[in-house]
Amino acid sequence: MSLRSRLLGSALLVVGVAAIAATVSLAPTVPPEPAADSVSLIVPTPYSLIATPPLLALGSVFLVGGAAAFADATLSARATLVAPVLGGIAAFALVTGVVTAPAATLPALAEADALVALTSGPPGTIATGAVGGGAVAPIVRATIAEDTAALLAGSVLLFAALAAGASDPVSLVGGGVGGALAVGVLWAVDPDRWRP
Repeated sequence: MSLRSRLLGSALLVVGVAAIAATVSLAPTVPPEPAADSVSLIVPTPYSLIATPPLLALGSVFLVGGAAAFADATLSARATLVAPVLGGIAAFALVTGVVTAPAATLPALAEADALVALTSGPPGTIATGAVGGGAVAPIVRATIAEDTAALLAGSVLLFAALAAGASDPVSLVGGGVGGALAVGVLWAVDPDRWRP
């Protein structure tokens, strides 16, 4: 295992974790109120809805790329499908408050009405932006590796995110920019795994 690969992987993992951690205080949160008829959204800053999806997409792609570099492993196109899944899970956990207040949030998630409310509107569009941005990595990697199955899966994830988040194109564009930026950085710093 080469020292350069380990150092690069460590740096990418740190940046990925930092990008996702930055959204903990930035992501808008839906307080758990299962009995309430309407769901209120706590938005820390005016830029929360714009900045959260690209940071989540960037962080999830860097985590996948960093893990491969740290292990000095060949990065398969199918392994990069983890990036949009990580982005979606992180977005859901942050927006619902599972990360900041798990004791209050987890019981509320058992309520079907609360779960529907949490996945619609701004919380849902943040998740779709993160998934769409994370899907850039498997599409690029599958195109280079000529892996049809991974390309199809990545494209389905991207089109599903586009369809689900059509009402808020800002989150989708932001997530896409974050995912494309992360792939561009990986293309430059880790050419053995990301270039043809």
